[in-house]
Amino acid sequence: MEFGISYVARQQLHRDPMNQLFAAERWESMDVNQALEVSSGKLLILGNSGTGKTRALHKIMHTAINQATLGDHSPVPFYLHLSEWSGPRKEMWRWFVQSIHETYGVPQRILVQWLTDSELMLILDGLDELRFRERRECISALNKFVSSNPGTQVVVASRLNEYRDTGRKLNLKASLVINEIDERQVSDFVGSFGDSLSNLNHALGRDGQLRQLLCNPLMLRLAISVYSAGDSPDFAASGDRRRSILAAYVNSAERSMKRGADAGMWLAFTALGLREQRRSLFCPDRAPVEFLPNKFKKLAETRTLLMAFLFVAVPSFILRLVMALFAPESPSKSVHLSLAFAVPITYGSLAWMVARGDIWAPAVARRTSVARSLFKFAKRLLGVLLVEGVMGISLVLSGAADDFLGGICLAFLTVLAIFPALKMARESQTLDPSEMPDRVGGEISNLVRSTVTVAILVSAATYVTLSAAFYFFRSASVVSQGMLYSPLLNSFFYVVPTAFIAALRNGGLDLIRRGQCRRIMTKAGYFPRRHKTSLEEARRVSLLVPRRGALEFRHPLIRDYLSECISGDGLHPFVSLRSTQKAE
Repeated sequence: MEFGISYVARQQLHRDPMNQLFAAERWESMDVNQALEVSSGKLLILGNSGTGKTRALHKIMHTAINQATLGDHSPVPFYLHLSEWSGPRKEMWRWFVQSIHETYGVPQRILVQWLTDSELMLILDGLDELRFRERRECISALNKFVSSNPGTQVVVASRLNEYRDTGRKLNLKASLVINEIDERQVSDFVGSFGDSLSNLNHALGRDGQLRQLLCNPLMLRLAISVYSAGDSPDFAASGDRRRSILAAYVNSAERSMKRGADAGMWLAFTALGLREQRRSLFCPDRAPVEFLPNKFKKLAETRTLLMAFLFVAVPSFILRLVMALFAPESPSKSVHLSLAFAVPITYGSLAWMVARGDIWAPAVARRTSVARSLFKFAKRLLGVLLVEGVMGISLVLSGAADDFLGGICLAFLTVLAIFPALKMARESQTLDPSEMPDRVGGEISNLVRSTVTVAILVSAATYVTLSAAFYFFRSASVVSQGMLYSPLLNSFFYVVPTAFIAALRNGGLDLIRRGQCRRIMTKAGYFPRRHKTSLEEARRVSLLVPRRGALEFRHPLIRDYLSECISGDGLHPFVSLRSTQKAE
């Protein structure tokens, strides 16, 4: 490791004995925590891909957490990924507050106070994953933040070449360049394993390019993992030794997965989606929607809208048909039989319109506060009952309850009675990213719970208000002749479709959309059939690692290699033949 000031803008430090070290241009073999102390918590970490920059950040994070828990007024550390920075229009200060709130759930007012009092340490990774222009703008935004908040500790990591190419320097106090190890250290380290890595040791002895490649710590770890499993990369098939080791590592990981798990094409396609969207994290529950190829979007939209129509129309049709067929004979029975076909189509069309407006809204989980919803409903219900009572009494006293005016009033009050329930149907809230479930299938369970909860609430609300409306007019001939059953049972004609539309609006559409996208992606080979098993196995063999309630690839190099299996010179042998045929 080389510690110095050549890569940072600020080269004048406070005069104290520790900072007299800066009389030289650089120092070798300085530990990352020593570098952090000397730079007063304002450090830039640079290195090539795979040299251990993120590992160094984790070491700083671990040390800072231990110090903060001791209660010695040390700043509270937070790890953030700059690839998720939203661009120059948002101030870095605001982005820090919002990102920490969404990621760690800390209230924003507390974060504002901590930033004001310089009680935060910001550990920032992924600067190199931004596009060139965004990278330059991010450096400028960080410099502005550092100048405005001189007491806040900031640690930034980036690949050396990507940082140097910007032509700009961060306004930090020092930089730490993590160098690759030399060939002698590689040979000595591999030799220390004895016969267990004899094949790798022999390969190093006759292949100078391999020795040079394994000076990269990540590639050395991957090579040791491959050879320890008894595999050997096929260097003859490809002149690219880096790609050969990555291929061997991924193949070895796939073979070690339990039976029933599937890596294949979906993992490569997920890597391609992350790379194209400049992201590092993905949520398995949202991946089928977020990574759906454009060529499948029209198909997914059509299927989702059709399922939304059927979701509301079919239960309404079954209910009306069964109730009309088994009702006692009455003058209105034939009318209700015809309505069994017409009304479900009307409600289904309404569901289609509701779905069409929200079909490509961001995939999210939802929550519903039952107590708050019931409180608001109770206030609206009192207003509706008051209006119904006044109108019902007025019609009876005026003798107009049995004429045409009574029918009009009944229709009006029926619509009025559904109003509180429809208002309730629109009042669920989307969850913040910090509140998203952190397990595979957790977000789906959350959506199901929200959907069922709102459906029950709305159906109960509709039942109460409609039953009250019908009872106010139970003596009117236009009501008694038009009902097949008692007012309580007759209200179910409206309860069921209203509840299903409410369920659609409060997570049901998201469930339908995810299901259709997952079926399309699975059939094309872009998503695993047994996705829970496959994801857990990918985590177990360290192809994927959990972070912030989501998943990411073990290293960007592995992600980029897998994405090239699809976007490069064709599909790598790692992608199974079965998946390839499906994709074609």
